Amino acid sequence: MTPFDERLSQEIKDAMRARDQVRLDCLRSMKSAFKYKLVEKKAESLSEADCLAIFQSLVKQRKEAIEQYEAAGKSESAEKERKELEVISSYLPKALTDSELAELVQASIKKLGASTMKDMGAVMKDLGPQTLGRVDGKVLSDLVKKKLA
Repeated sequence: MTPFDERLSQEIKDAMRARDQVRLDCLRSMKSAFKYKLVEKKAESLSEADCLAIFQSLVKQRKEAIEQYEAAGKSESAEKERKELEVISSYLPKALTDSELAELVQASIKKLGASTMKDMGAVMKDLGPQTLGRVDGKVLSDLVKKKLA
């Protein structure tokens, strides 16, 4: 079981009733990703952090697929991926704004007394729980590098 199982199950039923095939396919793939992770971890349930990591992975996959479809001139397929991206994003917490993220990074650096790139790992570890599911990891690491440089 995951913290999102009940919501996923209800939304799958709603999508079936509404005959919204794109949404239904996306929700089913999300549920499948959870089951794969459960088997992989050999666990009874997933933590919220695990679930958010799965959502972020699915979001990243959709963004890459959109880029590839647009490059290949397949706008219909890219649009389907955009709709799926919307569905998955609705499960993620509200994203941090650039200013909120900068404040968090600055506060973490100050709290840890970080001053060089050697401290980047500690800063990233400190920021992990606060930013989980709310910001892309690459954006976060780039900002930390910039602040420590």
